[in-house]
Amino acid sequence: MIKNILQTTWPLFLGFAFLMLGNGLQGTLISWRANFEGFSSSTTGWIMTAYYLGFLAGSLMTSKLIKQVGHIRVFAALASLASTAVLVQILLIDPIAWVFIRLLTGFCFAGIYVVVESWLNARSDNDTRGRILSIYMIVNYAALAGGQLLIQVADPRTFTLFLLASILLSVALIPLLITRVTAPAVEESENMSVKELFKASSAGVVSLTLTSIMLGVVFGMGAVYASNSGMSVSQTAFFMSVFIAMGAISQWPVGWISDHFDRRLVIVVLSVLSVVLISVLYNLNPQSNLFIWIFGLYGATALPIYSLSIAHSNDRLKPEQMTSASSTMVLFSGIGSAAGPITVGYLTHAFGNSMFLVYLCGIHALLGLVVLYYIFQRKAVPSEEQVDYQLMGARVSPIALEAVALEAEESLKTEDDK
Repeated sequence: MIKNILQTTWPLFLGFAFLMLGNGLQGTLISWRANFEGFSSSTTGWIMTAYYLGFLAGSLMTSKLIKQVGHIRVFAALASLASTAVLVQILLIDPIAWVFIRLLTGFCFAGIYVVVESWLNARSDNDTRGRILSIYMIVNYAALAGGQLLIQVADPRTFTLFLLASILLSVALIPLLITRVTAPAVEESENMSVKELFKASSAGVVSLTLTSIMLGVVFGMGAVYASNSGMSVSQTAFFMSVFIAMGAISQWPVGWISDHFDRRLVIVVLSVLSVVLISVLYNLNPQSNLFIWIFGLYGATALPIYSLSIAHSNDRLKPEQMTSASSTMVLFSGIGSAAGPITVGYLTHAFGNSMFLVYLCGIHALLGLVVLYYIFQRKAVPSEEQVDYQLMGARVSPIALEAVALEAEESLKTEDDK
């Protein structure tokens, strides 16, 4: 079955892998380079926040663009813009310019995600959707982690890596645009209100938002923290890569556990472990290999909480509500991701580099306490009524969440038929 899926979708996955390699490289490169150029931490925070604001706007607006001109034109235009934006940053080394460029880049990548995920949805049915989603997320994490390591292939103080990122984004066009697949139809779905979603799953919404803040901090400002801590370029690359890789690997055991127990309890346990690991990190030398490996363990406890939050939210929703809640969940995720870099940027600028770890520790402590409160306020969803856990990437569009919702609906129907 997997072989049959890959025979028809490998060009999509290959193109997406190149996109994520380029995106992973430029995200770390730009935050490192901003620090090298002498931009303050607060300024770098604005630059990295701009990406998430653009991503949020693109996630919510791309469907309208697709409806007007079609998937292929939108994809080609956005990929070309994203590739060009990387090159413009070479010409305009200015914080204000970089804010607007990252805003545009975030918008472009959100739109690219929507197009790719729409195509993959068109290739899937009830029997293959779960497998395609899993492969998609594996490619997402693997390429994103690999992109971090590419910062080592050339001196980041030169323009070479900017050119490499642009080349990767341009090359990604080739396998995607020559794929013989009918563009999927654009469907309008009714969005669930913020009030309705919060009422249905308060713990899920709070967890999703706080975890998104954490992800925005790590992906947006991790390279700045590493550089200011005295890490070499290769150490910075490994620091970011091991966080992603170990976070991806841990998703499977965490997912299995959460399918058999109250997901909120799993979130609390992971939050406590995250606080413990960050406390250990605070007392270690950031330039040591032990520090980097323990930060990877932190990724193993922190990254799965994002997928858990989405799964728990779907547990609390009726099957007919899951799809309509997708855009609203993206809204909470986008707001959280955007809030992370800018807040930690100001804190590290005012109080020092160590605030990066203190901030992350505070986020997990707050998350654990809030979710623990909800455990005592509301009964758990019985394990037999929970939807299947699905691995999710650190940045998702409504299309991916809709696919997860459809997979969840199908799993619930299968359980009912039994």
